[in-house]
Amino acid sequence: MTTNLIRLTLTLGIAMLAQRSDAAIETKRLQPVPLTPGSEFGYAVAGQHPVWLLSAPGASGGQGQIHVFDCTDAVCQQSQTITGSGSTGFGRALALSNEWLAVGQPEVQRVSLYQRLAGTWVLHSTVQPTIPIVNGKFGSAVALDGTRLAVGAPGEGNGAGAVYIVDQIADQWVQQVRLDAPTVLRRLGHAMALDGDTLAVGAPYSAVPPGYAEGRVWVVRNVGGIWSEEALLASPVPASAELFGFAVDMQADRLVIGRPGASQSAVYDGAVDVFTRGNDSSWTLETTLSALSGSANERFGWSVGLDDEQIVVGSPFALANQTFLCGGSTLYVHAVGQWSTTADAVHDRLPGGLAGFSVALSSQRWMTGAPTFAESAGTGSGVGYWFDRVNGLFGHGFGLADISCLPEANRH
Repeated sequence: MTTNLIRLTLTLGIAMLAQRSDAAIETKRLQPVPLTPGSEFGYAVAGQHPVWLLSAPGASGGQGQIHVFDCTDAVCQQSQTITGSGSTGFGRALALSNEWLAVGQPEVQRVSLYQRLAGTWVLHSTVQPTIPIVNGKFGSAVALDGTRLAVGAPGEGNGAGAVYIVDQIADQWVQQVRLDAPTVLRRLGHAMALDGDTLAVGAPYSAVPPGYAEGRVWVVRNVGGIWSEEALLASPVPASAELFGFAVDMQADRLVIGRPGASQSAVYDGAVDVFTRGNDSSWTLETTLSALSGSANERFGWSVGLDDEQIVVGSPFALANQTFLCGGSTLYVHAVGQWSTTADAVHDRLPGGLAGFSVALSSQRWMTGAPTFAESAGTGSGVGYWFDRVNGLFGHGFGLADISCLPEANRH
């Protein structure tokens, strides 16, 4: 650490009161042992408390690894490491649902499914498209709900994209249907969220000419075994380079959509749109969330997580100060009819970490991945930050930040 590093001691507020902002510090900083350059630990994260998973697709000589942590009472302990085989992109995408884990491997167009048996994750099967398409990138995104899996292949159709639905039938995972992108969409399958019979699919590079990369989200629903379009959503005011649909999450009748390229208060500060579904199955905009600082190039909405009445948003380029890429995450709570927020979460925000590249949220806890974090192990060793709003007051309560990553250094 350099002499420019200063120690911050902040208290994690747990009150869910509207109109109030509380600072949050990480309850636990997670890193595998040994640290290795280029691991990209934290590239993707998933969690169903108390189980949390972080991928490191560059680990083990490029074979990739998934690190499993059990986090209870403000303590996280690593319980298992799952290692891939070959340069497959193992861990570029993760999805977790109860006793099942899906791991995307887009470089070989494959998804591995693991089942938790007696507390240990065991490989159950692998899924590939019935007819693989060159450069299809099957496995770039995955979504899992119970015994249903959705897989994104954003490279298929010369970049139009496609989505595959796979169901577990008699202990076998079987492809049910392939959904082609409507003609107006590009890179369908970049991000996905699945809840029962409803699937939301991000196509962030879609646009109406002469625009570009405005983004769309395609919502499809299964009725009687037939998947059909329920809605095609766009930004409230579509604009080029917004990347609406770059990140999505959904629960019941609420859908959260990131557009990290939006320019709200500043260029590319980003935004997140929250939609709700009515009794007539129509989706309407509930609210738009904006970055707290409103600084340029934050990319707020790069990653999103939704759980019950809470939303977490990643901003991996936040607190950039023109040179540094510090990153951060922000938690929003729905109460008294509106979304209120804590302050930006305080990480070990060293320049170049990209904290908020990935996020996951479960039971008032959330995980933030910083895959390019480098402290002593070289560029790209990575780190994960676990926040516990329930037991956080009893955590160690320390976060380290380079002075260039502090909000005061980024006010213009």
